[in-house]
Amino acid sequence: MPRAGLCAACLLAVRLGEDDDWAWGELHDEALAPGRPRQLTVDIEGIVLPEARPVRMPQAKSGRRAAIPAWLRARRPEPVRDDPRICPVQVPGQLGLFPTPARQFARTHAARIADRSIPGFDAVAEQLQQLADERRVRARTMWIWRLEGFARLALAARDPDQHQVATETLKDLLCNGPILGQALDRAGLLAPPPPRRVMPPRGTGPTRQGGQRDPELRGQCTHCLAWANDRRVMCVACTSWCHEIRKRGGTDAECHRCHRTLMLSDGMCRMCRIIVAETEVDTAQIAMKNGDQLWFARPHAASLAVGRLLPGTAALQGRFALKRRRARARAASARRPSEHLLDSAQLELFPAPPRDWSRLDTTRPPALTPAAAALVADFTSYMRGRGWSTDSFNGSTRTLRIVTGHLGADVRIQESDIRALASTYPNLHGARVINYLRLRGLLEAQPPSDPCIARARHHASTISHAAFSAAVHTFIDVLLGQGSNPSRARSPKTIENYVVAVLPTLEAWSADGLNDPREITKKHIKDVLDPLRGDQARRLHTSLRSLFRALKRERLVFRDPARTISLTSSRSLPASLPSDRIAGLLDRLDDPRDRLMVALVAIHALLPGQLVNLLQTDFDRSKGRLRLRRPGRLDHLIYLDAFTLRLVTTWELQRHRRWPDSSNPHLFVTRNTAVDDTGPPISAGVVQKPFKRLGLPAGVLRVDRIYDEARHSADPVRLMELFGLSNLSATRYVLSAHPDKKNGPIAP
Repeated sequence: MPRAGLCAACLLAVRLGEDDDWAWGELHDEALAPGRPRQLTVDIEGIVLPEARPVRMPQAKSGRRAAIPAWLRARRPEPVRDDPRICPVQVPGQLGLFPTPARQFARTHAARIADRSIPGFDAVAEQLQQLADERRVRARTMWIWRLEGFARLALAARDPDQHQVATETLKDLLCNGPILGQALDRAGLLAPPPPRRVMPPRGTGPTRQGGQRDPELRGQCTHCLAWANDRRVMCVACTSWCHEIRKRGGTDAECHRCHRTLMLSDGMCRMCRIIVAETEVDTAQIAMKNGDQLWFARPHAASLAVGRLLPGTAALQGRFALKRRRARARAASARRPSEHLLDSAQLELFPAPPRDWSRLDTTRPPALTPAAAALVADFTSYMRGRGWSTDSFNGSTRTLRIVTGHLGADVRIQESDIRALASTYPNLHGARVINYLRLRGLLEAQPPSDPCIARARHHASTISHAAFSAAVHTFIDVLLGQGSNPSRARSPKTIENYVVAVLPTLEAWSADGLNDPREITKKHIKDVLDPLRGDQARRLHTSLRSLFRALKRERLVFRDPARTISLTSSRSLPASLPSDRIAGLLDRLDDPRDRLMVALVAIHALLPGQLVNLLQTDFDRSKGRLRLRRPGRLDHLIYLDAFTLRLVTTWELQRHRRWPDSSNPHLFVTRNTAVDDTGPPISAGVVQKPFKRLGLPAGVLRVDRIYDEARHSADPVRLMELFGLSNLSATRYVLSAHPDKKNGPIAP
């Protein structure tokens, strides 16, 4: 029978002073601490040892336990009122690595945190007082004291940054869980119960070694493998992902990266898409060779749609785009200037050959010097001032950045370098860069080359026999006025037409064994012209006669075999068009520029080449007239009618609306020539385009207009004043319209 809470053996050990630590363990309900061996007593009938005499204790009152002796109480230390081992205070924001195991809270645990300050305890204690009043509890003090202890344990067991107590925590209390849950609910500190859990599909989630799913291993999402320290099978982000994909008609399929059967987007599951996006620019160094980096769930989970609004922008910038920009910025800051920067103080010893830009790495240009960076920034502001968006001149900006990065901005940039770089890489453009550098005085322009002359030179170089090839090159020089005797230069288009016309004939002569132009005779030329008829014969005859005249002039042939050859050809008379082909002609065109060009040809009989060279200053609105410039002749004034004036006004309004800053002086422009600071004219193809759409050549419309005027007036002088014709052309039109006025040999 124990006395004073101790058995006789324990009281004897304490009295003898043999084991004080053992007495502490008994008094505190703790396990016996390991130490030295304890002396036992022996009780044998008939033999009484001196140490085995009975322990004398004061008799306690009936019905009460004997109190602990004062000498023993004095040696007892103060009880622990805030034990850090009981529900330790957790760091805010700390995410648990493992799920919380099952616990059992007793009343003795509550006594060890009695002095701890716990948020929300006062509100729960107040609700417990109200519950005691409602239930009319007899042992009120003991009942409230017991529930307050369990309330301390429930509140202290909350997860970090969690204000309410989870319902699972109430199951860890040994008793009074429902009553305490009611008090917590009244105080607003009880979390709502979790939703009904769906059993995970077979074969998913954490498993045991045998391959079966372990219900105790929870906390990891089965889709993205994120650790959430909860009992969910799938995290919230993956649940929303699957819901959105399923709404779009998606189904489970095998991911081509991880080969798991899950909901896919663009052939990959959510985990693989996040990993690919995170490691595209691996600033965090999370890419692994034989594995993937996992992450935590909840507020620290990785996502595909997380972004922030950057200052000064109106669009949401994703964090992956921000990572790419920061990576490019770091790479740009780590780049070094080029080793081939040109120095303005260095003189040129001899002309350098053209640079080869084909081996250049355009993806990693060198760092820009301060002068080059300022030049690129000025080019960007200049293009924006012209009304261009940034995306439309990105190729030009890259071209300028590459050229100035490798060569610098301290010397004039060669135009040939810009053209060679732009022609080598399809995503680079050089026309706007050339115009800009020309305006800033930083361009070393290359000698101008006409495309027609370049094509003519190319045709001459393709001739198989060297003697004929050299003869054609000399022919081109003479037509350009660069022969031994200077002469008036022909137009580049005429030169190209001559070369193209004689090229097949020269190849045929070379195939027949003729190796030099001096071997060509009059019979050879006649044999070539005899099978031909019409314009084809006339074109070849004119070209051959011009070729041998130039060779005779340069003393490359002894005689001109084409000088005495004449070609009889018929010339068609001007004729009018049927009225049904002309009616409603302008109604089939929508573009004001096309309508004006067709009107100037059909009403005022302008040539297509004259439309190309019209300037804005040639149009006088106040006097309603148009000046037609004719090289080598007097200018011709055309008085415009009211209908043509309205067309001119409509076109000028559209031009100003589309290109308000255009400096091109020509009346007709395109989207390319309008922004070209060199002010080039439009091409002949632009002029012919509306006439091809109508199915009527410009020359036919012009002839019809002049013929119609000649039929009504029959006055050559009026035709000369209206259309600027020569006297021979005007007379020919009048005689064609009025054949009765032609004087014949039998005319009276």
